[in-house]
Amino acid sequence: MWILLAAFCCALKADDHTQQLVASLSREADAFRKLAPNVVGQETLFQRAVKPPKGGFRIRVGASAQNPQQPVWQERHILSEYSFASFAGEGGAMHELRRVTSVDGRTVQDSKKAQQELAAIVTAADDKRKKELLEQFEKYGLVGAVTDFGQLLLLFTSGDVLHYEFTYRRVENQGNAHLLVFGYQQIDGPEGLTVIDARQGEAARKLRIAGEVWVRENNFVPVRVTLATSQDDIREEASVDYTMSPYGALLPFWTEHRELRAGKVVAENKFSYADFRKFDAASEIKFQTK
Repeated sequence: MWILLAAFCCALKADDHTQQLVASLSREADAFRKLAPNVVGQETLFQRAVKPPKGGFRIRVGASAQNPQQPVWQERHILSEYSFASFAGEGGAMHELRRVTSVDGRTVQDSKKAQQELAAIVTAADDKRKKELLEQFEKYGLVGAVTDFGQLLLLFTSGDVLHYEFTYRRVENQGNAHLLVFGYQQIDGPEGLTVIDARQGEAARKLRIAGEVWVRENNFVPVRVTLATSQDDIREEASVDYTMSPYGALLPFWTEHRELRAGKVVAENKFSYADFRKFDAASEIKFQTK
């Protein structure tokens, strides 16, 4: 009887924690959605990826035919001014927008000018200009450009959080902070991840997702959201760390992404974010320090 009672108490505690998690997640996701289109920050991307082969099929004979061709890796460093924008033509869906300022150490544009131009595009009701920025980012030689992971928290807005099932898993220690870790799994609603590999002529793959949410034990504020999804022999993994901004809402400060094919890593992306500044959504952009 004592054992059954103890198990019942643990179940009640886990259920209470899950309710607190859902309330906190939706509250912070809604705050993020409100703030994100009004900030511009600096993003640094380091990508290491297998370079796609050129020239299609190659015929190999003799001894060289006995050894598989070794993958060629390439590395890229991209610095950008970084923000978020809603697209009216997609029902208000939000995307990351970037104005690239440096590629592999070569200056592309003055950062201050890029910041002002990006803020102007974000606040304009012009989906065409926003989509042009998305396309420009993909033209800097990146292998499978990765976008929209910094806003992973938006999976859990008050209108979407009920599409996911949460399960308490464990406690993690991060320095002096105690973090509660919950697993989540999408159970209905539109697929949470879209993968488009135009380089290989693949159609868009829409995938349901699962992962973990790490929250502070004392207030259930999220500090990390992870994602994992697989289809056939392709697996996508991502982890986004968040911190509270001076503007009263969470913003990303670190993102990692990996793509695996047949169990082997073919691309790694590491993003860091800094110096977010808030601006007034007016015709003349005025940045605020707090």
